[in-house]
Amino acid sequence: MGAMERKTVILVRHGESTANRDRTLTGRTDPELTPNGVAQAKRAARYIADRLDRHTPVDVLYTSPLKRAVRTAELIAKRVKTPLLRDELLMETDFGSWEGLRKDELAALTGWDSYTKDPFHFRFPGGESPQDVKSRTFAFKDKLRMDGTWRKAVVVAHYTPLVFLILGALCGEDAKQAPFRLDNGAVSVIELDERFEILTMLNFVP
Repeated sequence: MGAMERKTVILVRHGESTANRDRTLTGRTDPELTPNGVAQAKRAARYIADRLDRHTPVDVLYTSPLKRAVRTAELIAKRVKTPLLRDELLMETDFGSWEGLRKDELAALTGWDSYTKDPFHFRFPGGESPQDVKSRTFAFKDKLRMDGTWRKAVVVAHYTPLVFLILGALCGEDAKQAPFRLDNGAVSVIELDERFEILTMLNFVP
């Protein structure tokens, strides 16, 4: 079997949702994009089509099935003319009973101190740990690597799964928190083959 050719994975965090605007913790609830979020998604779509899709076109576009990601992905798909594939492995963390709370409400909870000390290993009451998200995110990455039909992919998802994809490229899978920002509508890029992953763009907001 020949060596795996270098591939490009374009990561996009969904545009601002109504929950992002209202600063509430949002995982599996399904808010819509705000008008600002739609504008962010359109700018990301235009940037990908104009700057990242010119020489080697996008072959496949994966998205979380949650509406804020799907709407963002639809706007990108329209520009790069690639159909969407929804994948539940890309969903945001299930925050359990913490879902929908504002930061001031979260800070009053019993588990808040434990969360702030080690957020990536905290299990949300009635929900997931970020380690669960990491496991399914890496399962998605393994599936993507094994698919030999593409050279350039777009992945539209949420903060936590994208953070773990980026940390994987930085050899930081065991980090306790992300040492970088990941804004709504931001574009990051990973180049990979069978031997390595290289992060070539991080949190670029068109």
